[in-house]
Amino acid sequence: MELEKGQNVDMSKYRGLFISETREHLRTMNELIVSLERDGVDRDDIDSLFRSAHSVKGMAASMGYGDITNLAHRMEDLLDKIRKGVFFFDSGIADLLLEGADCLDVLIQDVEQENTETRDVEELMNRISSYDPTVGDSFHTPSIGPQTESPSQMLLEKKGQVKRRETGQTVRVRTEILDYLINTTGELITNKHQLLDVGKEIKSSRLDEAVTELSKLLRELYNGVINVRMMPFSSISDRFPRMVRDLAKKKGKEVSFVIEGEGIELDRGILEELADPLIHIIRNSIDHGLESAEERLSAGKPPEGRIRLSAGREKDHVMIVVEDDGRGMDPAKLLKAAIEKGFIDLARASALSLQETFLLTCIPGFSTAREVTDVSGRGVGMDSVNSTIQSLGGSLAIESEMGIGSRIIIRLPLTISIINVLLAKVTPFSVAIPVTNISRTMEVRRSQITRRDNREHFFLEDDEVPIYSLNNIFAAGETLSERIYLPIFVSEIKGRKIGFSVEKFLGQQEVFVKPFGRPFSKMRGFAGGAVLGDGDIVFVLDVANLL
Repeated sequence: MELEKGQNVDMSKYRGLFISETREHLRTMNELIVSLERDGVDRDDIDSLFRSAHSVKGMAASMGYGDITNLAHRMEDLLDKIRKGVFFFDSGIADLLLEGADCLDVLIQDVEQENTETRDVEELMNRISSYDPTVGDSFHTPSIGPQTESPSQMLLEKKGQVKRRETGQTVRVRTEILDYLINTTGELITNKHQLLDVGKEIKSSRLDEAVTELSKLLRELYNGVINVRMMPFSSISDRFPRMVRDLAKKKGKEVSFVIEGEGIELDRGILEELADPLIHIIRNSIDHGLESAEERLSAGKPPEGRIRLSAGREKDHVMIVVEDDGRGMDPAKLLKAAIEKGFIDLARASALSLQETFLLTCIPGFSTAREVTDVSGRGVGMDSVNSTIQSLGGSLAIESEMGIGSRIIIRLPLTISIINVLLAKVTPFSVAIPVTNISRTMEVRRSQITRRDNREHFFLEDDEVPIYSLNNIFAAGETLSERIYLPIFVSEIKGRKIGFSVEKFLGQQEVFVKPFGRPFSKMRGFAGGAVLGDGDIVFVLDVANLL
């Protein structure tokens, strides 16, 4: 449609679409720049990079955002010179383009927040326009074999090597709509349990058949809604190569970073909470896990350290592993630090397993680092990492070997909104324990329980397991009657088995977890609430934070 002369168009309604589209292009640009610097010349990647810069320029121009348009245009010009073989893609160009992408991100944040502050981008644009490869900073030159041909010839040879990229039809859906769908599905599941309770009272075969069919349809609906809420692991892992590249350069280390299982899907709610713990773990690996090139060579290792981030599916769980081939963790040093800081005594230290020793790093305030750097500190913040993982219904494990490296293993459920729980009676109410937090349930004879250090214990195989009464935790002074058998469920918290006693188990059920609002959201030990079929409200336990 042609506009009449002098007619103004309100472009504000397109701002949200512009921001989301531009950020996708910036994410692609960051990924491609790091890939080109690491893996060498690839015509398809350079063309994709050029198209992303061109798209950002075009969209910004149509919206009237001058600084974004001009900066993207300068980046596009530099990429065009690479396409034509005038320049070869090196570390200096990568630095400039990444700096440009960061600046574009800041400018887009200004658009999103309607910040009218003027940014000085002229100096950066001039450096991009006047880039001279003979004086540019070169941190890492990609290895592409003997350079007997010009960059232009190499690029032309790559032209026919087309990568196969996954394609598929997608549609943008607001997150509020996805949340509405999962909430409605959760309410329907609650309603199904109400109908099951009614069926027990009126004994109708027709009602039983209808509820059975409803259950099947709800299961299909639930699976469909969960699939819609699922997002690939790549939605958070795409940012990590750029982070690793920048941190390795800052620390003066050579790092090879590999991601596997990017297509594995998790619930959006889990992914949103998972990004920060993974960032912290990876930063720890670079800062304290990997040695310098000189140290590695003297230890008989290649100068380039390796970090591998992998995600894999195991039934209804996802396993995420961060593995490095660095110096490893010294269990003796960890025990010494824990004793000196007063976290454990000598008797407890001698009884710790190797797994429990490594998990000492998850104690708040624990660190063996001589100094806290601006990148990380081994143990600083690992308590937050562990708490976040456990609040998501997951678990954290650490494996390490001196001189070989370390592995941090995260086990997570696929979703946290509609979960299977074990219902239990605890005076004065009922609670729901996520089955992912339960190692096993049992009834322990009173004669098998001993008392030591004001705490009851029982032996589970070779482990002495302390018992905590949920009655005491939730209603001080209330104790269970002296019965012959004590119902107990066992959870693993920070690598240690803990037993929790209840009045009785009420059975397993699927529930829709609703988070608490203020002020109840501040209560420790609760992940939210759920409504059962009979209308009763149960509290869903956050087992990791009960104690």
